Formats: sequence, C-alpha cells, structure tokens
Amino acid sequence: MKNEERADRLLSEAENIVNELEQSLESENWNLTIRRAQEVVELVLKGLLAQLGIDYPKVHDVAPIFKRSVEEKGVMVDEEFMNWLIEFSADLSTKRAPSFYFEAEYDEDDAVNGAKGAEEVIKFGKWFIEAVREKLT
Repeated sequence: MKNEERADRLLSEAENIVNELEQSLESENWNLTIRRAQEVVELVLKGLLAQLGIDYPKVHDVAPIFKRSVEEKGVMVDEEFMNWLIEFSADLSTKRAPSFYFEAEYDEDDAVNGAKGAEEVIKFGKWFIEAVREKLT
C-alpha cells in the first residue's frame, strides 16, 4: 500500500469514528465520546505521518512525532495550532484508558471539548493532506 493510500484510509476511518463519536455524545455517553475523540486524533495524525512517508509507532499519542516530522520536512504548520494539537493529543491519550475502564468519569464539558477538538483535527488533516499533495505536484 502506498503512503497516499494509507493516509486516505486512516483519514476515512477517522471520519467513520466521528459518526460513532456523535452518537455517543447524543446518548450522553461521555466516556465513550472521549475514547472516540482520542481515536480520531490518533488516526488522523498517523494518516498525516503516512502521507509524509514516516513509519509511525504503535502508540496512541503521535503528536510529538508529527511535530518533529513536520519540522524536519520543512512543512509549515501554524505554531499556535501545533502547540494546541500537542496538548490536546496528550490530554486525550491520558484519558483514553481511564475512560475505557471507568476508572474516571468524564462529564459533558469534557466530552464536548473532545468532540469539538476531534472535528478540528479532522479539518486540519484534510487541509494538510491537500497542501502536501499540492506541493508534490
């Protein structure tokens, strides 16, 4: 599978999970919403790494690797957004297991913030893929 194909499949899967995220939000399943938001962020970032030709590790928080890869490749990403992305991904990654095992109970604000952030990451991912592909042509 080529890098572009892998990137497209990972972003497509992230978009599918957004549907589940929206359902969990509607049903007030806050912990599941947190988990789905984390999955979206992880898949999008791994898709972007694939687009860049970077083998991503099998860990949940690849935002630091994404930041380093973008810098090494000379791809411009807004610094404020990148800082937010690093924090957001780390936060969701730390909440992932506790939400899954109900070791922590998350509330509506946590879930809504996770869902909104995941949607921002999807938008960014689509923009990033398009920008990188345009640069290559």
